[in-house]
Amino acid sequence: MKKTLLYALLVFLAGASYGFIVPAVKAAVSIGVYPADFLPLQYLVALVACLGFALVRRTRFAAPGQCAKMALLGVFTGLTSICYYASVSMLPSAAALTLLFQYVWVSVLIECIVERRLPTASTAVAVVVVLVGTLFAAGVFEGSASSLDPVGVALGAGSAVFYALYLFLSGRICTDQPPALRAAMLPIGGLLITSLVNPACYVTAVTDPNVWPFAIALSALGVIVPTTLINYASPKLSTGMVSVMASSELPVGILAAWALVGDEPTPLVLFGAFLVLVGIVLKQLPTLLSR
Repeated sequence: MKKTLLYALLVFLAGASYGFIVPAVKAAVSIGVYPADFLPLQYLVALVACLGFALVRRTRFAAPGQCAKMALLGVFTGLTSICYYASVSMLPSAAALTLLFQYVWVSVLIECIVERRLPTASTAVAVVVVLVGTLFAAGVFEGSASSLDPVGVALGAGSAVFYALYLFLSGRICTDQPPALRAAMLPIGGLLITSLVNPACYVTAVTDPNVWPFAIALSALGVIVPTTLINYASPKLSTGMVSVMASSELPVGILAAWALVGDEPTPLVLFGAFLVLVGIVLKQLPTLLSR
């Protein structure tokens, strides 16, 4: 029982690590350092660190085709980062975070289409709760939704789609490979796609020293720390428990942005974020009860 609690705590800390991305991006934008400038560098730092770890562990590399498939997963995490970081820079923290968490129902939709089956009753209820929570968190019921940047909203929705695709594919691609190898291959795809979006970032990296602290910090917060913790702890827990504990990203992100960069949410927005968390728990309730 104690070990189960420890593994659950590690996954919670992994989600919390993701949550600190929001104030980090906000802080970067406030001094004129934009996501496109440090995103490729973030994946470059993660690649060096994860590949170095795999080599130290003497991890056996898979065939080139298998490695390419694992790198493909990184393309989806890179696209998620591109959309999410841009959304965070344009929207209030709670709105950007809540839009990302639409992956809950998007992933359900993907599963229904691919597997040609209807969702369970608990999943359907969870989706409704998440959508209602999103309306609150986006400020629809207090009249502030009209002030949201539509481009930021579209990018936030895009981050949810790409993250849902990543989650769906990560459970089906090369699951028999060592976690260290998967962690090393993932940044390759992220590095390629983010470099294509802004190849000039490498010139900026030479001329602007302010870029590197954010690249290193976000590499740790968004790639190295959470993936290491989840890869270690998730095999010891049920899928439902991992999903619920990792959702700590939402409350931690909102509270961290409030405390560190003064992005204060309203009570209705907080209530909406709470409903999204309730929806996540409801979606995983059958798994948790069976466990």
